[in-house]
Amino acid sequence: MKFHTKIIGSLAVATLVGAGSAALAEVTAKDANAVLKAMQDFGLVATMDVDSEGDPKISSRVSDTKFNVYFYGCEDNKNCKSILIKAGYDLNNGISALKINEWNREKRFVKAYIDDEGDPFIEMDINLDFEGVGSQNFADDLDWWRLLVEDFEDFIDW
Repeated sequence: MKFHTKIIGSLAVATLVGAGSAALAEVTAKDANAVLKAMQDFGLVATMDVDSEGDPKISSRVSDTKFNVYFYGCEDNKNCKSILIKAGYDLNNGISALKINEWNREKRFVKAYIDDEGDPFIEMDINLDFEGVGSQNFADDLDWWRLLVEDFEDFIDW
């Protein structure tokens, strides 16, 4: 009898944990509008558009910096798997590859590179495949993005 009670108790806990996990996984790239809403819930002004391939694209800003959210791994311009957040900076004299390498060596989560004019860009990939991520985790990713944009702008003397 004790064994039977333990199994039922364990199943009940597993069911609650599983239900809780599913309830938290609210942001998925399969639904671009869910990503847009999560960004707006975070406090960002964000608008939906499409990129040159017809995939969803969200435009937003942190402070005075404009950035875009691109959707990847899409099937027929929907049911996407991941997003890439990207911002670029037009510098008068560009920036060196050595300086960008210094950033990439020291920082996590966001990578930097330079274009053919020497202007820096930063990007942050977020995997939102399968069941996605919880809204709190996504909000934390957006907060990391905000902080790293500010750090990067200090780094490049923006």
